[in-house]
Amino acid sequence: MTSYLNPLDSAFLLLETEGAAMRIGAVIELEGVAGEDPTTRYEQIKTNIAERLHEIPVLTQRVVRAPFDLVWPVLVEDQEFDLDRHLVRVALPSPGSGAQFDALVADFFSRPLSPQRPLWQLLLIEGLESGRSALALKVHHALADGVSGAETFANLFDISPDVREPLPRATEAVASDATTPLGLLWLNVRRLLATPTALLDVVTSWMARVEEVARALLRFFLLRTKRAASSEQPTIFEARRTSLNAAPGVDKEYHRTRVPLAEVKLAAKRRGVSVTDVVVASVSGALARFLVERGETLTRDLVAFVPINVRPDGESESLGNQISGMLVRLHTELLDREERVLAISKDAKKTLGEQRRRRAQIFIDVPRLLGPTLVSWGGRLLGALGLFNHLPPLANLMISSVPGPPLPLWISGRRVLSAAPV
Repeated sequence: MTSYLNPLDSAFLLLETEGAAMRIGAVIELEGVAGEDPTTRYEQIKTNIAERLHEIPVLTQRVVRAPFDLVWPVLVEDQEFDLDRHLVRVALPSPGSGAQFDALVADFFSRPLSPQRPLWQLLLIEGLESGRSALALKVHHALADGVSGAETFANLFDISPDVREPLPRATEAVASDATTPLGLLWLNVRRLLATPTALLDVVTSWMARVEEVARALLRFFLLRTKRAASSEQPTIFEARRTSLNAAPGVDKEYHRTRVPLAEVKLAAKRRGVSVTDVVVASVSGALARFLVERGETLTRDLVAFVPINVRPDGESESLGNQISGMLVRLHTELLDREERVLAISKDAKKTLGEQRRRRAQIFIDVPRLLGPTLVSWGGRLLGALGLFNHLPPLANLMISSVPGPPLPLWISGRRVLSAAPV
């Protein structure tokens, strides 16, 4: 069976360059069991995943791209799927320190996913203190966003120490005709030849999207020309370049700061703001101090890009990307943290409502309008010429807030102690 990636999902794949890795994931710490044999733990987790692979079909599907990306990529069943290539077992020198753990996770997320296999990998990390272990999940952004990824991969976990039986297997999928790049291209040629009106439909749809995108661009340039951006919401490319805004490197860094969620929720409730507002305000203060310590003078407010989930209720388990985003001023000019969090919350409430009403259509229309070839070669050109070092940044940074599981979880009888998105 051939499943086409939609233009937004495809863009995450086609725009990927060596430094700008389009990967997301999670780091999940598991409770230790006294006297447990590490090999037994690994085999139980492996068996648990193997028995539930059919519940998450994308785990056994690989991406096929046409020559020169002339058509959108597709997902096809990987007939040579091997779980051992996706579930990897490593161990820290026991007891592994926090710094060693962070360095290992950073190295894991710095390594690319093989485009010849399903675009995910799971790392079982052993040797942590008190017999604990951890799972680091890495999945390509073309397959899922933060919300759909969390909901879908939750099928690998249980809501009690008892391991549930896997769901019944569906009927065998029909073999795909597009298992190779040339096969995918020929499949699309045959479809055009079989349906003469298909080309007219494509042109008509394309012209409608041109109009929508043109209107969006016109609104943007009018705002820029008239300097009509409100104090609540900045326009794109309004962010001031800092030492942090440059072409991304291949090697990644991973560091954690733990804050009790109950305390954050209480702080947010007392001020009438959201948990995300508290997170953004905390990042704002820390980032401002960091840049000042580097000797940088902030002459203009910093701007953050905050992804927004725009899925309709009940569709959180559908894979793919259904996201929009909002630009938020960090109000680094406000030294009082109480004033800062209230200002950020006020801006976010207005901006969030506007973005949810607009949905994510512009995110889908732009790559669909450009087509896969232009999106792909545009991404390569940006990376090859180092244009990220010269173009104005869309924002100074991205701040993502993904809620964790609302109830305790177990995997293969081992309780999840913490889960952090990456």
